[in-house]
Amino acid sequence: MRNSDATRAKLIAAAKEAFWNQGYSNTSLRAIARAASVDVALISRYFSGKLGLFEATLESAFEWPELLDKGQDPIEVAIRKFAHPDTESHAISTAQLILMNANDPQAGELVRKALRQALIDPLQARMGDPQASARLAMLVTVILGASMVRHSLHLPGMADVEPDVYERQLRHLINAAMSFDQEPRV
Repeated sequence: MRNSDATRAKLIAAAKEAFWNQGYSNTSLRAIARAASVDVALISRYFSGKLGLFEATLESAFEWPELLDKGQDPIEVAIRKFAHPDTESHAISTAQLILMNANDPQAGELVRKALRQALIDPLQARMGDPQASARLAMLVTVILGASMVRHSLHLPGMADVEPDVYERQLRHLINAAMSFDQEPRV
C-alpha cells in the first residue's frame, strides 16, 4: 500500500469514528487529523475538505449485498445483521451514522441519498407491491428505534438481553411493522 493510500485510509477510519459517533457538525477537522496522526492540511489535499471526507465515509456505509440478494429474505438478513453483528460496533455504527447525521443541515441530504440509493430504493423495487414504501418505512423505523433503545439509551429489557432474545424481539417488532396496512378497512 502506498503512503498516500495508507494516509487516506487512516483519515477515513478516524473520520468515520468521529462523524458517526459525534455527528458532522460536532466534529472538527483538527480532531480527525489528530486521531489519524496526520497533518490537517492532508484532508483538503485528499478530500477537498470536510464534506468530501464525510462523503468518503459513506462510500461503504450501506454496502450490504446480502440484503439485496434475491436468494435471501431481506428481513431475516436485517434481523441477523442487527442481532448478531459481524463486529461489536457494526450494528450501532450504521444506525448511529443515520441518527447522528441524517438531520444535519450540511450532511443530512448526503446520508439520506446514500441510504436511499444503496438500500431503500432497491428493497422497495424488490418488494414491488403498492404498500412497499409504507412497509419499508416501518421496517427502517423499527431497526433504528430498536438500535437506539439497545445501544444508545441502554434500556433494560432490550439492552441487557442476549443476542438470541434481541433477535426474537426484533423479529416480533418487524413482523408487526411489515403487517401494517395503510389502507383503511371499511
